[in-house]
Amino acid sequence: MGRLQYGTHTISPVRADSTEAERDERREPPPVPLRAMFSDTLIGFMPGTGDSSRRYLGRLRGGFCADTLHLIVFGDNRPGFRSSRLNPEFVTIRRMFSLNPVRIARGLITIPWALVKGLVPDLALLRDIPGRLAHSPKWGREHQVLKAMMAKIDSVRAQGQIVTAVINTGDLVEDGRYPAQWERFLRMTEPLTSRVPYFAIAGNHEKTYTVEGVENWRTATGLPVGGDRLYYCFDTADGWVRIIALDSNPIVDPGKHWSREVQVKYSDEEFTWLVARVKEHRGPVIVMMHHPPFSASVHRMEWQTDAVLVERRERMVRALHESGISMIASGHEHAYQRALLTWPDAVLITLVTGGGGAPLHRIPSPAQSAQAFSEYKVAGSIIKPSDVTAAEVFNFTHLRLWFGGGDFTTYAVEKDASVKLIDKVQIDLNRYGVPTIDQHKIPVPPAKGPKEVMKMNGPLPGGATAKADTTSASERILSQPPPAAKAPRARTKRR
Repeated sequence: MGRLQYGTHTISPVRADSTEAERDERREPPPVPLRAMFSDTLIGFMPGTGDSSRRYLGRLRGGFCADTLHLIVFGDNRPGFRSSRLNPEFVTIRRMFSLNPVRIARGLITIPWALVKGLVPDLALLRDIPGRLAHSPKWGREHQVLKAMMAKIDSVRAQGQIVTAVINTGDLVEDGRYPAQWERFLRMTEPLTSRVPYFAIAGNHEKTYTVEGVENWRTATGLPVGGDRLYYCFDTADGWVRIIALDSNPIVDPGKHWSREVQVKYSDEEFTWLVARVKEHRGPVIVMMHHPPFSASVHRMEWQTDAVLVERRERMVRALHESGISMIASGHEHAYQRALLTWPDAVLITLVTGGGGAPLHRIPSPAQSAQAFSEYKVAGSIIKPSDVTAAEVFNFTHLRLWFGGGDFTTYAVEKDASVKLIDKVQIDLNRYGVPTIDQHKIPVPPAKGPKEVMKMNGPLPGGATAKADTTSASERILSQPPPAAKAPRARTKRR
């Protein structure tokens, strides 16, 4: 474990009296320097558009809905171990160390079965030993998913357009406390991050409850997010689409790494901020987080059984309902799940796209998944079984938006990096109208009338005016104490 650092390797020294040939033999090829995922401002944000007092990073340089906005969304690319399929057996074996005779018997019966399952057909237990000793797993399909996304980016470019941003909903590495895992990830994704702005949301495997984990996340991502509060938002170049990234780790905390007091206060702070960012905006909103608030699989009960999370989800969905048409994209479940929350006057798309390469999770059948989603009754919405799609596949989603409409297409990724269409949904944005745009493709706010909803980021509620990013605003955020703690250090770990 340790801190991720950037720096070039030392080149072998060359004697002053050496001949040119000798110097060429002694000189080592310069290494490819590591760079943060989001370190190039030329493909990043427009200068002067951010406001750190609102954790608003600014407007992107590229991507206009007048030309069709392209986004790629995926998550859970982290590599894993082949023996992860034995996790249920490992749980049973651990439980045998008790005074309960039933658990002891089950554990003894499970041991030989786990050995057989772990060796057939791929010798998983033996092949995982080097990776486990080195804390460096490499098994999964992240290379194929990355290659498939690059092919999609090239396809969009061949049509004379660009992918504006790639968004990862979390779990970029197996254990964020190990710099070597981040170095591997950064080198692998460099062909992508050097071309397209790459935004990340912290997942539970980033281990941001530790000092090493949160510092490595900030160093690797390169995002201008200060302190331990890892939530932020930004807009497309024309300001019409807002993307909000939440940090769900201190809120959905089954590992009990934060105290209950921190969870309650931090979640209230973050969701109050979320509602404010939604209400001040006048266009479509996309909310990104790691832990899915709607799911039909193994993590379903993380939100359902916690009264605090139930209330926070209700608050979030009500705000998104008022905005008209929005999307919640998450990961954590290593599969694909999509559902539509509907009201008479609005639609909310909830998307679980955790098939970026990590070992897949077992999910219920399509019929069972549809039934599980239909049981959600949040903020007056309903989910029809016919509006649910689920598949146990590696995947990524290509989202397109333009003034008046849009769609998103999800692709399953095969072993050879080929793709197969598994889901396609049309998005109706007519309620926002088709705005008049200036020569820079920025919507022109209407002076008055029913199209007032097309106003972009103008004066804030209460007469306050959004200000450009300043050093003093950044210092206010960095010096802000964490919830329920007196020290400036991030979160309080439960003893």
